[in-house]
This record gives sequence, C-alpha cells and structure tokens, in this order.
Amino acid sequence: MKIDGKAIAEKILQDLARQVTELKEKGITPTLGVILVGDDPASLSYIKQKQKTAEAIGAKVIVNQIATTTTTEELKKIIDILNADPTIHGIIVQRPLPKESSVHRDVLNEISPKKDVDGFVPNSPYGVPVAKAVLTILREVFAQELKNVQAQTFEDWLKNQCVAVIGRGETAGKPIADALGEHGCTLSVVHSKTEHPEQIIKTLNIVVSCVGKERVVTKEMIAPGTILISVGIWRDTFGKLHGDYEEEEIQDVASYYTPTPGGVGPVNVACLMQNLIKACTINI
Repeated sequence: MKIDGKAIAEKILQDLARQVTELKEKGITPTLGVILVGDDPASLSYIKQKQKTAEAIGAKVIVNQIATTTTTEELKKIIDILNADPTIHGIIVQRPLPKESSVHRDVLNEISPKKDVDGFVPNSPYGVPVAKAVLTILREVFAQELKNVQAQTFEDWLKNQCVAVIGRGETAGKPIADALGEHGCTLSVVHSKTEHPEQIIKTLNIVVSCVGKERVVTKEMIAPGTILISVGIWRDTFGKLHGDYEEEEIQDVASYYTPTPGGVGPVNVACLMQNLIKACTINI
C-alpha cells in the first residue's frame, strides 16, 4: 500500500495553522531564518518548499543567501545576529554545505540550541525533522495495521520490529538510526562497507533507505510484507524525482511503501514547522 505523505503532512499542518492563529493573537508570527550558502538548485527547491509550507500555516521564512566565499567568521556574525533577534524563532543552515564553501562546519554549532529547529546542535530541544517524519509515517502504518487492536501501543509495536537503515549520513541516516534506536527496535545500519547487505535487509521488517541513488533497494532484496521508506531522492536526466527504489518494482512485495515525491518530503517539512512552533514558546 502506498503511504500518502501529503495527507499525513496536511493533518499536522492543519493543527499547526490553528496554533499559529493563537500565537498571532498574542502578537507572535512564527519566523524561520534560513541561511543558504551558494545557489545549489536542489537547496533552492527545498527552501521554496519550506516557504510554501510556512505560508500555508501563516508562518514566515526569511532567507539569507550568502556566497560560497563567505568566511567562517562572517557566517558566525550572521548567526549571532539571528540568535539575538527576538522576531526570529528558528534558524537553519541549509545542508549539505557546498563542497567549495570555505565555511568551517563547526560554525553551525553557533546556532542557539533554543533556535536550532533542525535539531543538529548539541543540547537542542528539538528532534531532527527527518527522523520525526520517519517515526510519524511508521505511526501511521501502525494505525492502519492495528487500528482495531487496543492492547498494543505504537511504542510496544516498534520495539518488536527489526529495522534496517541504509546510509549513515549526518543529515538523514544517522539521526534516523539514533531515533529508532531510542525506541528500542532491533536496528541494523547498512552502508557502503557492509558485507552482503542484501542478506541483512531481507531478514528485516522495516527498511529505511537514505542514500539518494538509483535502485538502492530492489524487490529481490526485501521480504514479502516489508515496510519500505525512501528518504533518499535523486533526479534523472529528465528532471523527474525518484526514491531509492522503483515503486512499480516493489509495490507487490512491500506491504507499505513511501512514494517519491509525496512520501517522506512533505512530512519532513511539516515536522520542521512543528519544531518552529515549539520554538515560539521556548523563545518567548
């Protein structure tokens, strides 16, 4: 069954829109400050999606686009200004940073934890949105599968699952694995140096792929009934977005799967907006 990420996100956003209305009555407009280093088309596309979603719930996104030649010290000054601005409730630096950027990555930790709505800064009070998105999608699957069973909670169900996270990148694979591990499931992290990954993947109930390449997962690699989530995305020569598997190939093997687009992406942005609204209460 195809998992409708847009529908899941819409439920979240409807609730957030009500919260934004209440905040505006108190004179608070939730505002996200985004720092973009360079002009990568994919990053620009992601930011536009954030802007569109924010507008839909009545929030604001302010983009600070800077050159790849910007120094670490110059970026730190921009972050300091946003940290000190009471009208900015959340701050993100769009990742990944361009390879040609001269900025030292440690400067990203200069973001105030209270405003780190991406959840990457030490002591941030927010969950990483993409990890929250995966858990939200799994919660929806649980509701679909066990909606008539009252004895088991989502947490109990997840503890009994065997999960593979493919990829260990700092922006997706690692935080997703960390979040799943905190829920007590049996977890396997599969990466480029894992021997015989297909043998591992085929024994597991849930597969979360975070690579962003063609056919990372094929139907031969998964067991019937697997729950399949593609966080990784890539664009073909015609500009069409794909996930880490071809949906037509795996749809008769997987019990549930996320499409691309319309799967993890909308839920990820909705979870970022959840963090932004939470930041409004923390930063008052």
